[in-house]
Amino acid sequence: MLPTVRELLDDQFAAADPQVLAGHGALDRTVRWVHSSEIYEISPLLSGGELLLTTGLGLAGVDAGTRRHYLREIAGRAVAGVVVELGRTFDAIPPDMVAEASRHSLPLVALRTVVPFIDLCRAANTEIVSREVRSLRLLNALAQDLVGELAAGSGLAQLLARIGAVTQSALIVTSGNGALIAAHGVDDDRSAWAAVESAAASAQIHARDNVWGTLTAGQGAAVDSATLAAIVDQSAPSLGLALANSGTPTGRPQVAAATLLADLLDAKLIRQADLKRRAAAAGGPGLAGRTLVPVAADAPDARIAARLIDTAAKELGTQALVAEVHATTFGILAMDKAIADPVGESVRVLRNAFAGNSTEGVTLVVGDPCEFTAAALTGSLEAARSALRLATRHRRDWLATSPISTCRELATELVVESLPATERTRLIATTIAPLIDWDTTHHSDLARTLEVYLRNGGSPTRSAAALHIGRQSLYQRLDRIRDLLGYDPSTPALAGTLLLALCAHRLATYT
Repeated sequence: MLPTVRELLDDQFAAADPQVLAGHGALDRTVRWVHSSEIYEISPLLSGGELLLTTGLGLAGVDAGTRRHYLREIAGRAVAGVVVELGRTFDAIPPDMVAEASRHSLPLVALRTVVPFIDLCRAANTEIVSREVRSLRLLNALAQDLVGELAAGSGLAQLLARIGAVTQSALIVTSGNGALIAAHGVDDDRSAWAAVESAAASAQIHARDNVWGTLTAGQGAAVDSATLAAIVDQSAPSLGLALANSGTPTGRPQVAAATLLADLLDAKLIRQADLKRRAAAAGGPGLAGRTLVPVAADAPDARIAARLIDTAAKELGTQALVAEVHATTFGILAMDKAIADPVGESVRVLRNAFAGNSTEGVTLVVGDPCEFTAAALTGSLEAARSALRLATRHRRDWLATSPISTCRELATELVVESLPATERTRLIATTIAPLIDWDTTHHSDLARTLEVYLRNGGSPTRSAAALHIGRQSLYQRLDRIRDLLGYDPSTPALAGTLLLALCAHRLATYT
């Protein structure tokens, strides 16, 4: 809660009749200290944030270039501003100094009434120290409140409410995958993401020696930026403790599962004999000889995701290997090799598990089936992890229809993400650029219409239903699309290319 240049000029410096000559847009810079000096080469002694008072004695008799150099060096030290008392050296601030200060957005202020510098410094620095003390007391009181909440077993929501009562700003918690986990002070997910994108302060949240996610504070806080940053930094460890305390059990099988899954995700070499032994120790003795389906889940509480995967495994009549790795819950379901569609069967039992549990905020991805080898498991788990990141992003775009996705449903997105940026740009420019230009100019939705149409196999009935429009309106849009593109986008040979281009455009829009 340090004072700004504007506040000091309006209050502690008011008796000196200050006049701002340059840097009007930087008057909200915070002031760490008010210092007076007549030394010409003062800049090396400044550390940033000072408001420098001078009579200009060190500039007496020098030329315009020297005066410019003086201000340029001071601006390079990130000082809050320069205040010059008129009458001793300058009757008026030279235009060259005003121009140089403006060039560097450096507040340059003339004091038109003589007030002893010692009085100005005493008044301003007393205010600065008083505010710093209040800020420290605020941080200490909040720290005690958070310790009390943790001792009472409170979760993220209660801790965010405590922090929000002090900052009066939006507070957002996102996971390492970029998923929205918890929010305070916003009305909906869209507002939460807007707060993240215009963040005023953020800090990483660590849980179990890993970076779990991020705490972000939005704009409009009731405290200054420095205090807000200090609050966010101080509060992040408490959120990490709350997350660690709410995690999955830590018995020997769980530790073994977490270690094995982490090694597989890190693509470590594991001999087949060791893989079989470690899987058995992790609670998955029956994985060998079966079709394995990886599952990746993002949830506010790791226990929710683990319970869903375990419930699905019980319906399949088998055990699942489940553990939390880097704030993401991973599982491996063992399927009978006679099952024709192991992915579809996994989705079915997981949907049944969702029906009987509280699953708000959960996003889950079913990966591609694989054999019981380290290399195969690494590839499938890594693909599921990448797809989960995409699926969590889709919770805030128009494709979000179900909390359960599959790697094969997100195959187009995964391919697009693997392409170099230049190739994505070329793909869009050579296929659907006219649609994007039209949508941008007319605020229409033709690109989305075409993607829905292609994803529904060119079915007018299903596409119109998905878009919530009538079939006649769909036909009109398709006619407009053909006219803009200059070719028929329903040509079967073009479907794959167009879906890649449309997907690339959508991912760029929501990134």
